[in-house]
Amino acid sequence: MVANPYLNVQVIRLKFMLKYKLLYLFLFLSMMVNQAYSQDSTAMRNEKAQNLSIGIAFDYLKLHTLLTDESEKWEGAINFRILDKVSVIGEYGIATLTPEEAYKNAEYKSEGDYYRIGLDYHFTVVPNNFLFLGLRYGQSSFSENIAYEIGNPIFENETGQLNRENLSATWYEFVLTSEKKVRKIGRKDIPDIISIGLKFRLKSLQEYTNFDDFEVKNIPGYGQTNIKLNPEFNLYIKFRIPVF
Repeated sequence: MVANPYLNVQVIRLKFMLKYKLLYLFLFLSMMVNQAYSQDSTAMRNEKAQNLSIGIAFDYLKLHTLLTDESEKWEGAINFRILDKVSVIGEYGIATLTPEEAYKNAEYKSEGDYYRIGLDYHFTVVPNNFLFLGLRYGQSSFSENIAYEIGNPIFENETGQLNRENLSATWYEFVLTSEKKVRKIGRKDIPDIISIGLKFRLKSLQEYTNFDDFEVKNIPGYGQTNIKLNPEFNLYIKFRIPVF
């Protein structure tokens, strides 16, 4: 059997991406542990619980997209604290994914919208610093466009285009978040409406629309379909609007 060099390159590339994603996870967990022990935890009692807030978060360094594909994504979230330590989370986003190597000799684009719903459990590490453990259910509705060219050594190359509409996918997520409120910029105090944080998601793909020829490669909100347990990192800045 003749080895497929393109397949070997893809396997090596996938191993490289997972290696660095695990490295980011290790650094993330190390940062949280150091943060938890850096200050006196007895000050936690001074932190007031906020019952309801609406927040919009912007990812300012898309580590997962830099390592796997090219994308354009916009996402917002609403947060409702139903108990002292528990919040209901709703997230909605739109995305256009254009990975260069989805198919050889083809241009690939997947675009659509998605939502996630779930719960977060809150831990106060020190005042203004928080950890959240959460679960999400995600669903995406999207379309695909594949413009391909098939080489022919005798006749002209065959070109074509596939347009697929009304595709769908579902998945589950485990979410770990470290967040810090920003109270000062330089030496100037600012209103309590801004937070920065790091979010780690571990996503498990459940079902998605697929085809025998030209498989679905990327799902908005989830990512690559060939990774059934997909890690993702976000560095974000969040603006909060307190309600009461």
